[in-house]
Amino acid sequence: MSLAPDSATSIRRRLLIFLLPSLAVLMLAGVYTNYRAAMLFVQAAYDRRLADSALALATHIRITDREIHVDAAPQAQPAAGTEHADLPAPFYYSILGPGGRLLAGNPQLPTTQPGSANPTYADVRLATRELRLATYRLPTAGGTVIINVAEASDWRARPGHFILASTWLMDFIQVDVTLLLVWVAVHFGLKPLTAVRRQIEARSARELRPLEVAAVPSEVRPLVDALNLLFEMLSEAARSQRQFVADTAHQLRTPITGLLGHLELLMREPAAVPLQSRLAALHDELTRLAHSANQLLALARADPSANLTDKFESIELKSLVERVIEQHFDRSVEGGIDMGAEAQATRVNGSPRLLEDLLGNLVDNALNYTPKGGRVTVRSGFQDGRPYLEVEDDGPGIPEAERVRVRQRFYRLPGSPGRGCGLGLAIVEEISQLHRGVLTIEAGANARGTRIRVQFPPAGAPAANQPARHRETATSISS
Repeated sequence: MSLAPDSATSIRRRLLIFLLPSLAVLMLAGVYTNYRAAMLFVQAAYDRRLADSALALATHIRITDREIHVDAAPQAQPAAGTEHADLPAPFYYSILGPGGRLLAGNPQLPTTQPGSANPTYADVRLATRELRLATYRLPTAGGTVIINVAEASDWRARPGHFILASTWLMDFIQVDVTLLLVWVAVHFGLKPLTAVRRQIEARSARELRPLEVAAVPSEVRPLVDALNLLFEMLSEAARSQRQFVADTAHQLRTPITGLLGHLELLMREPAAVPLQSRLAALHDELTRLAHSANQLLALARADPSANLTDKFESIELKSLVERVIEQHFDRSVEGGIDMGAEAQATRVNGSPRLLEDLLGNLVDNALNYTPKGGRVTVRSGFQDGRPYLEVEDDGPGIPEAERVRVRQRFYRLPGSPGRGCGLGLAIVEEISQLHRGVLTIEAGANARGTRIRVQFPPAGAPAANQPARHRETATSISS
């Protein structure tokens, strides 16, 4: 059983891909919010400075005999539009007496509308320059004096640019650190799942023993407990199915064998001579029923769900070939068929009873379709580093167009002789897939007959370099 080796990496990658857009949006929102909040404080500080400047100018105002005078005017400022880029922040002011009479400063500087606060602020334009203007209204005995103070707005943007850059940099670093922490946390958080995955990968696909839970963290234990419960249910289902197959085999074979035995005794009775033809037909039908029952049970045994609890073992194919030939030897003699083996000592991992069913069905098919005087050869060996079992006959063969359909259950070639039920190659296909083998059907030597091979996964080097040729020749009826 194997899982994707990069599953943990894939989870981390998908998590980061999911988090990255969200964190990027949060970062942009945070940068904008921090920038706007910082700029509010910057604007308030600069406005406070303008107000202080206005109050400082107010100290230069003197009232004499209800006449308003500016005591010592501040140093004159450059006229609008004549500032140089290397000068300090451009500063503008004007002091207006009652009736808007200019007492000092720049006559072009506007005045803000009166408001509830004093001073009042406004953004104005002087020639080609944007200004931030503060207007302070000073009540005096001679009337209200208006003090206007302004500075260039672009100078206020410089701290904003610094705040924006620093906020952007810090948030970018925070996002990177957050993604790194998420990556590390997910990496270490998936360690328990990785350990469970390795436990599962270390076992075969049919191994249903419980996973070890002693070293599993508490966060992952519910998952492991659920998997162990699933393994237990599958194991119990497999045991139940195997028991059902075994019970069915016993319940079917026993009465059919009894019926065949009683029928054969009846056929030997003198009184049954007039019924011989009918009894022979009944005997053939019972024999066919017994064969079909055996095939159905073999197919049930080959089902993967019935073999989940089976433990594969190392099997010597040469011994298997010899054992199956011995089981079918009498039948080959009766049919006048020369059956033999060309077996190389080769081992595979598998189920002995299932591989015996596989080879037995191949030999049974070959004997069914090989005419009297024909040959059947059973082989085992290595090809391209992979062990195989093969049965070749010189019967009528299987047309190339039918070589896929004959693997289907209950399908028989039109005009097929014998008492088959169309399950032989279906059983072979099921068992070969269960052993991760590949079933191929080809024409035999000289384009005659059929060669059917099942090639298994590599199971180690062959026991001998040269195949041990062994042929047990059945005595031909014609000899």
